[in-house]
Amino acid sequence: MDSNNHNQLLASSGDYRQLICYQKSVVVYDLTYWFCEQYMNRSKDRTVDQMVQAARSGKQNIVEGVTDGAASKESELKLLKVAAGSLHELHEDYEDWLRTHQHAIWAKDSVETKALWTLGKEHSEPEYYLQLARTRPPQTTANIARGMTEQALYFLDRLIQSKTKQFVENGGLKEQMYRARQEYRQRNG
Repeated sequence: MDSNNHNQLLASSGDYRQLICYQKSVVVYDLTYWFCEQYMNRSKDRTVDQMVQAARSGKQNIVEGVTDGAASKESELKLLKVAAGSLHELHEDYEDWLRTHQHAIWAKDSVETKALWTLGKEHSEPEYYLQLARTRPPQTTANIARGMTEQALYFLDRLIQSKTKQFVENGGLKEQMYRARQEYRQRNG
């Protein structure tokens, strides 16, 4: 580790706003908040708060994980996995809503799901999906939100795999600090 790398020990893990999983999680949060406000009764259904909190937790744990990643790769991975857990929970809530309201759940290979993945390649702006939601019936909006949750999870899983590989190859902060100190001692006697 050269002297330039010593300054990189606590370097930021990057701008979380540039991460596709974060962008998709913002879409998921905004859609979930809108969906719950439009189609669910907060006073009669605890699921409303749970869905909004799961969407928020997915998004916020990506932020915290990536931000904290500079100091602790272990914390980063744990928080990213918490984000994934929250998004999985939300995905299940949408399936429950669709099933209990006797609506179809779009299959992974359906025309609708494929079209949503195509849109997902072109759009990560929450307002785009909110415009779709405003002009679609609730079951379509629930399936869109469910599909966007799948997209957020797909990209989050890829990020977790990448961060895990980096950790295995480079270790955590303590290991990097130890190597830097050893290299310094070897060079400077």
